[in-house]
Amino acid sequence: MPLLAATLLLLLPGAASLSAGPLAAPAVIARGEGTVTLRVELAQDLSLALVEADMSRQADLVETALDAPSSSAAQDPYGVVLWPAAQVVARQLAALPALGGRRVVELGAGTGLCALAAAARGASTLATDYREEPFALLHASARASSREVGRPLEVETAVFDIKSAEPLPRGDVLVAADLLYLRSTSEALARRCVEALGSGYSTVLVGDCGRPGRAAFLDVLRKGGYDEQFVEVAGWAAVGERHELISSRGAADGAPCEISVGLLQLSAPADEALCGAQSR
Repeated sequence: MPLLAATLLLLLPGAASLSAGPLAAPAVIARGEGTVTLRVELAQDLSLALVEADMSRQADLVETALDAPSSSAAQDPYGVVLWPAAQVVARQLAALPALGGRRVVELGAGTGLCALAAAARGASTLATDYREEPFALLHASARASSREVGRPLEVETAVFDIKSAEPLPRGDVLVAADLLYLRSTSEALARRCVEALGSGYSTVLVGDCGRPGRAAFLDVLRKGGYDEQFVEVAGWAAVGERHELISSRGAADGAPCEISVGLLQLSAPADEALCGAQSR
């Protein structure tokens, strides 16, 4: 038994959404100056519009990254496109019961699909990333998704580095997708998950498509009291075109490509969740 109560996805309320059928592949619905807009289906009653950087903008960001000092945040061009685990995590998030009125915090949000999904379900949302570049795309997505759902969607944004000493923002649900690409980032995310469940968050959702840092992430979770594993579900790789230095997955013409995505859901013990709610 883990030191803290944590439950695999398949045993939790809301997990039935995974057996409702395969996810539909995102589809390109519009192109703009430097951008591509995707329609991303999360449920029968919920599709969102997600704005990402087009190939020319990706190339510009890659060039900037190659020329930037190694300590510069500009060296990371990866947050301006949709990544595979985001759709899977966003669908599970949208299926959580009683999400309306809760506070959802997304770490390493990039284009922010999970934060948008939470906002569409009535949650107060904060999308964080360690650089500001993706936020303009996220706000454009919020405007486009508002038209999809028929009401305004509001998503707060803030710069936050998960490897910093700064405490997590207050919230109820913590989500992260496609962040296990480096050992240091993976270990930092695991520590943040443990921090969240010990400081008033009731739920943590993490998605990963088999990146190198998964083992390090799970090792830190185990040391924090969570001996859980990812549940593999079907998802989609790149849909829009991708610069070869951003992603090698997906077809060269941007056609959708099936991929396995790991999904992990953790819950805080009821007494800790209650204490966190009472302290707000």
